[in-house]
Amino acid sequence: MAEERTAAAAPASSAPSMWGTLRAIRRVLRRRGDGVDAGELAFRVYAAIMLVIIVVAPAVRVALLWLQLELPPASVSADAEGERSAALLASALTAVTALLVLAGAQLGPARAGLPQLDLLLTTPIPRWRLLGGPLSRRLALGASAGAVVAGVVVVARAMRAEFDPGLAVALPLAGASLGLLAAAAPLVGQLGRRTRAGAAALLAVLAGARLLGAAEWIAPLDPWSCAARLLIDGGASPLLAFAPAGWAIAAAVCAPLLVSRLRWEELRGQALRWDTVQTLVVGGDPSAGLARLGSPVRWGRRLRFAPRAGLTASIVARDLLGIVRAPGRSLLGLGGVLAAGSMWGAALGSGGAVDGLAAGSPGGASLLPLGSAALWGAAAVLLAYLSSSAWCRGLAAAAQGSGSPSLLPASPLALVARHLLAPVGFAVLAMVAGVVGGEAAGSLLGVDISAGAAVGSDGSGLVRAVLSAALVGCTAVAMRAAAALKGAIPMRLLAPVPTPVGDASGINVLLWMLDGPIASGFVGAGLALLWASAQAGWIAPFAAVLASGAVLGVVLLWARVRLGRAGG
Repeated sequence: MAEERTAAAAPASSAPSMWGTLRAIRRVLRRRGDGVDAGELAFRVYAAIMLVIIVVAPAVRVALLWLQLELPPASVSADAEGERSAALLASALTAVTALLVLAGAQLGPARAGLPQLDLLLTTPIPRWRLLGGPLSRRLALGASAGAVVAGVVVVARAMRAEFDPGLAVALPLAGASLGLLAAAAPLVGQLGRRTRAGAAALLAVLAGARLLGAAEWIAPLDPWSCAARLLIDGGASPLLAFAPAGWAIAAAVCAPLLVSRLRWEELRGQALRWDTVQTLVVGGDPSAGLARLGSPVRWGRRLRFAPRAGLTASIVARDLLGIVRAPGRSLLGLGGVLAAGSMWGAALGSGGAVDGLAAGSPGGASLLPLGSAALWGAAAVLLAYLSSSAWCRGLAAAAQGSGSPSLLPASPLALVARHLLAPVGFAVLAMVAGVVGGEAAGSLLGVDISAGAAVGSDGSGLVRAVLSAALVGCTAVAMRAAAALKGAIPMRLLAPVPTPVGDASGINVLLWMLDGPIASGFVGAGLALLWASAQAGWIAPFAAVLASGAVLGVVLLWARVRLGRAGG
């Protein structure tokens, strides 16, 4: 206690005393925090090693096989089609950066715990010095992840006998630079709502202008265009890596200046919010934890709900009003489902090599298009599952009250079914629009990225893609219903699971929380394989429709069983 009083009362009038005060307070905070014993440390190391062996290594192998199929050959990637593909990839990377800027309101890298904020941020110690540790770790993690992804691309080209020493140096450098920019983007979003909206809008305009070919004059200075050209064009000049590296250095230099402009009230509110979220997630209630991240409704409060003639119309109108009152979440969900629709179209027409499958080409290489389709399908359904949650708030509210007497003249099952109508309608329309938009973008850019381009000019492939996208949208919302009806975590999963390396009960809790995303990935991969086979002519489209309907029925039955357990 004496050291704590000394640390709190130490003067901060000079730089040496400020750094001494900082070190003393942090020693107190570390000593008062929960320590990690040798057993827990060993378990963490063991879990990390097993995660790399079980998850990371197979994912890298699948990515290598997929990239061998999808990467354009170095000999032809410098043509007009390669330039259009690079422009499309650069626009996608810019759009992702804009989303990261918007996510800075909740996921900013400059964070600290409540005790440290209350003790230190009101002192004269520079704010960049107090928050420099978490920020540096986030930037280093982003740069490392970007370099690893770019390294996988280099290895994939080397496996195709297209190894270039200059590219082997330039591509990881560009990847690390983009990773650092992606990690620094949420820091811009932490500066405030106007700064966040302005930066995101500027990046969105840049992405759209590049798609339309109106931003060619800034391409040599654009980090995303240079990195995309290095990824697509195996014979590109290594000097293109200098533009991303320059922007990354500028971001690292400006980061302390941006941190110094952060407001203490915003930082404290963010820390309090994340403490609550962490407590709820560790306790096995991720839905309640994620609900704390949503900002209060500021727009549309004057909109009033007028009950309709029937109960179904009233519930649908109330759900639509809730979607309109949260335009940020709703538009973000719309963008995610549109992207999922484009991914689904790419799954069905992946690589154009599905035609070879229809011809019965033998060998293990012929399975690569199906593997690519499964990856695209898993990503599409997972993204649609996560994004459609913005439209399912009424469904979640009905699911939470399913175990208590209903206030409306309908059973819990009937209420949940009525709350499915609005999100299902939005999901179906957005998935279909994503498929059609992907086909239109592919035709405009001259890039075969969608299902229609892989099956000829009669349009039947696009019709099948649209039909399958509608079924996938229904399936994603049905899985949201199953997730909403999951309820509280069973107490038996919270019981300790002693192992030689420590308590492994956290694995059960993690699997219970992630059962929806995991199931979405498997369902998406299976449906993509099914419809890719229908596109290739292996099975009849009617059989694919029946099988997809059966999958949808199983998911709905899963949700019904959970509703019954909740008392419905």
